Amino acid sequence: MAVNYDSAIEALETAMASGTLEVEYDGKRVKYRSQTELLSALSYFRSQKRAQAGVPAVGVSIGAVYRS
Repeated sequence: MAVNYDSAIEALETAMASGTLEVEYDGKRVKYRSQTELLSALSYFRSQKRAQAGVPAVGVSIGAVYRS
């Protein structure tokens, strides 16, 4: 069964805003152990939604080297 990413993202964002760790979407109820775990799930679902839409994942790294 495919996950509705929009409903999962909405439920996770609502939980983050209200400070709760329990979310319900697509008839599923999930209780996360911490805000960090919930944020990780939110990040995962957002990346899956972007991938489904064909938006490439982009990573940027900036570094500087200074020599004296």
